[in-house]
Amino acid sequence: MKARSSRSCAHGVTLVELIVAIMVIGVALAGVMVAIVRTTGSSADPLITTQAVAIAEAYLEEALTKNFADPDGSDAGETRATYDDVLDYNNIVAESPPRDQGGNVFSALTGYSVNVQVTPEALTVITASNAARVQVTVTTPAGDDVIVSGYRTNY
Repeated sequence: MKARSSRSCAHGVTLVELIVAIMVIGVALAGVMVAIVRTTGSSADPLITTQAVAIAEAYLEEALTKNFADPDGSDAGETRATYDDVLDYNNIVAESPPRDQGGNVFSALTGYSVNVQVTPEALTVITASNAARVQVTVTTPAGDDVIVSGYRTNY
């Protein structure tokens, strides 16, 4: 048999190699954590904007489905539940939190504010007396405005 030499191959890592490996992993992990923190810090922003757009579209659709002209000729004492023409919606100013057509509050939407502006506006061949622009502005809890608008004509 062959005699073994007193020098054997050492297996393992030295303390310097271990410290260098820990430093490399730490720097890589720090870079990944910065990206995660930035992403999660603004992850609610798209949800807030999407919610504001949904609120604005709901108010706009509600207003645009009403008659152009007042069918009973009276606006006295109207509440949102009794709005019967598109011009009645010009009365919605700083409604917070948003409400449904019956006036029921959506308490989960506290912090959102809704303004509706209805103005006569002439279109290409339609006079201002036969067209109205409905603009819904929803202010998010962060103070950003989402604006949605549409037209209602007297056809």
